[in-house]
Formats: sequence, C-alpha cells, structure tokens
Amino acid sequence: MKTMTTKKKQVSARPAVAPVGRKERRNAVSKKPAAPQTQRGNQTRDRLKEAAVRVLERIGYRAMRLSDIAAEAGVNVSLLYHYFSGKADLTHEILSELLESWRIQDAGGGPSSGDAFESILRANKVMVTAYSRTPGLMRCLLHFDEEEAEFSELYRRVSADWSIRIAKDIARRCPGVSLGDEQRLMIAYALGGMVDNFLFELYVDRNPNLVKVFSAPDDVAHFLAILWYRTVYLTNPPAEHLRGYEGFASLRLGEVPAA
Repeated sequence: MKTMTTKKKQVSARPAVAPVGRKERRNAVSKKPAAPQTQRGNQTRDRLKEAAVRVLERIGYRAMRLSDIAAEAGVNVSLLYHYFSGKADLTHEILSELLESWRIQDAGGGPSSGDAFESILRANKVMVTAYSRTPGLMRCLLHFDEEEAEFSELYRRVSADWSIRIAKDIARRCPGVSLGDEQRLMIAYALGGMVDNFLFELYVDRNPNLVKVFSAPDDVAHFLAILWYRTVYLTNPPAEHLRGYEGFASLRLGEVPAA
C-alpha cells in the first residue's frame, strides 16, 4: 500500500497488503459483553451496528464518538455498553464482517475459474463495489488497521490469502513459465496495490482527474481488468473486451525519435 494523507493523511492504501510493524496497537475486543439472549436484544444490537456503519461512513473512525452512534440510532448512549465494550469493539465487528463478505464474494467467482479476462474482471468488481458504495468505510479500514492489534492480524491474513490465490491462478494459467512462487506472489501484491491505490484516489480522495473520466463502477472495473490482463499476459485481452478502450490494441513500445 502506498502512503497517503487525509488532506493527505498518513494511511496505507491496499486491503490486500496490510502493513506490518506499527507500534502500540490496542486490542479492540479484550472485554466483550455477552451476546443478547433474546430476539429483541439481537435486533437492538443490529440496529446499533447499522447506525455505527452510517456514522463511520460519514465522519470516519477517528472522529466518531459513542454519542454520535447513540444519536444516529435514537437511543441513550448507555445502551451501547450493554452490547459493545466501546467504539473499537463495535468497529472491529463491522469491519471484520466487511472483510468476510469480500472473501465470500471472491471465493464465489474470483480469478481461479472461467475465461481469464472475465475472472479478472469479477475479482476487480468486488473491490470497485466496496470502494464506490462505501468509501468512508474503506478509509476506516486503513485507520483501524493502524490502531487495533487483533484487526490488523485479521486484515493481514485476508490480504495474504487474496494474494496467494492470485499467484496460484497465474501459475495455473501460465504453465511452464520459469517464475518461482515468491515472484508470482510479488506480482499478485503489485497488482493488488495498483488496483487499491487507483480506487482510493478515485472514490476516497475524489481525485478530480479521475472523477471526470469515470462515471460508472463497471467502467472502472473494466479499465483495471485490461491493465491487469496486459501486465500478466503481455498481450491485450480479446477484442470484444476492449470496448471503449480500442486504443490499447496499438499501445506498444516503439522507437523514440532521436532528439
């Protein structure tokens, strides 16, 4: 992940490459209240989580207070402590469920099956959907990873699993190539970083140079899939997949005229 700032705040930019070595992370869930025993209790707990998601999306983890969540849910702040030990506990659960949803989506149609371009496109759509629908939560992922030890470990495992899967797919689709496992894994991390940094710039930082070009998430996923395909396979995808980007068909290194 590259580093960015919030007005360019220091955050890392790749869910598939959780950073290592940061100091003084806390444990978010060391004292978790018991699970509700009634349907009403579970419904209340879910309502508090939904309120927290809206607050996180709007103002982010670092600015969020329990009173903000209580106001969003229309309850007394003391009620939150019946279900969560604090805002870190609540955020940990929300973001862990987000990571799990990515894992399920990726396993259901990721880059290990079907046509090479279509499988890359499906993998990219998972991330494009997350960034386009919940850019605030994507920023929260990075902030929370920097501060909470248990979540950081989970984040790193999900990141590693994703990259290993991509590396194995490259090996399967390119038999006989003299690349070692470590080199394929480096390619997977680099591809993930490319996608993540681009999506962070587009949906979180709202880079005007990108915003004015891309209006639909499907177009973003398609553009990134073409770049990914060219990077790995050293050729363009089939012509039918170059819709709107026909110029890629002739994009190749040529001789530079002498000065």
